Amino acid sequence: MQATGPATTSATPGTSSLWPSYHADQARTAAVRGSVPDPARRMWKADLGAAVYGQPVVIGDTVIVGTESNDVVALNRSSGHRLWSYRLGTPLTNVAERAGCGNIDPLGITSTLAIDADRREVFAVGEVVDGDSVHHKLVGLAVDTGRELLSESVDPPLPAGEQSIHLLQRAGLAIGNGRVYIGYGGNIGDCGTYHGWLVGASETKVGDLVSFEVARDGEGGAIWLSGGAPAIASDGSVYVTTGNANPFPPGQDRFEYTESVVKLSPTLNVLASFKDRAASGDEDLATGNPVLLPGGLVFAVGKTDAGYLLRASDLGRVATIRDVCGSDPDGGPAYDPTTGRLFVPCRGGGIQVIDVAKRMLGSRLSGANGAPIVVGDTVWAAQYPTGGLTEYAATSGTRRQTLDTGPLPTFASPSFAGGMLFIGTRTGVVAFGG
Repeated sequence: MQATGPATTSATPGTSSLWPSYHADQARTAAVRGSVPDPARRMWKADLGAAVYGQPVVIGDTVIVGTESNDVVALNRSSGHRLWSYRLGTPLTNVAERAGCGNIDPLGITSTLAIDADRREVFAVGEVVDGDSVHHKLVGLAVDTGRELLSESVDPPLPAGEQSIHLLQRAGLAIGNGRVYIGYGGNIGDCGTYHGWLVGASETKVGDLVSFEVARDGEGGAIWLSGGAPAIASDGSVYVTTGNANPFPPGQDRFEYTESVVKLSPTLNVLASFKDRAASGDEDLATGNPVLLPGGLVFAVGKTDAGYLLRASDLGRVATIRDVCGSDPDGGPAYDPTTGRLFVPCRGGGIQVIDVAKRMLGSRLSGANGAPIVVGDTVWAAQYPTGGLTEYAATSGTRRQTLDTGPLPTFASPSFAGGMLFIGTRTGVVAFGG
């Protein structure tokens, strides 16, 4: 497919005008410098004709999103004017009928894109219908023009009898070690036979794929992260969380890497793992991505409502923080390095505060349930599906303002760049600033 329309940007990698992937940084802390005006106002709204489930990514004057119609669209950061667009291919429709389950229809690009700022290339993965078959397609596009630089199928090496239509590519893309890392789970309802996978595709060489299969001797073990992305350490190690076996085994799950935090090499060999022994049935540990914290720690939390602080080196347990959220903690937590606090999104309502140094729960901030981000001394989080984007003081938790977004997709989470906030909606993108 060819892009349409030219664009120019003035981005400098490393400035406040760069939000290159889910939660901005490789550690997935979602913490950036800057501020949003108070009161903020709606700057623009772009109707793209389809839902945007992932966080918008930003480089300089260009905001880029993927839609469920399989369009990658670049917008001017200040005005929302369309700069270029690229169509990956035909998205899957009649999803529940064709796959047996699923609640996103049409099903195209569901994950957050990722930008390699040095290469000025944006990567996207979409579910593409080709005749009677379905596959997942990775593209690399020039951020300035939308010109195609890379295109290949990135389905994992499925066991005999399995089909890619039963895989949902929900987790945000991650870039590191010269590769794009792509997580796979199942559609809601866990129909069909599937395994959780992480695939690593070369940024420059078609066909150079590596992969990690979660439940090699069973089924399930989704890597979906409620839209969050794998974390990548400075040494290139890749961290993911995984879901339950499918079908659910009686008692403790016996399969090696389900319900786990897994540390992988750049080529996706297992280096260490931690298993949530409290998890059984559908109690996913994969409802949020791991967050890499100062002091060599990793944080992970799932449906057992137990937050785990682990050693990044060997994933040995350091502490367990219980009663997190009181409902499923769904989405990537954010970490504020100034206060030393984690902010965990609770699907049933609220943003749970955790004091990392004290290893204890703090308050629960009302008014939002989406994955938060930290901008300067404030925390921003959305309320889905009804809509709304709320600002909190990071230290006190006081609510400062709530912005009207309109209806939002499940697990909606904002991005920040150049003093502005951006969030995907049911029909496109909305931006706020001063």
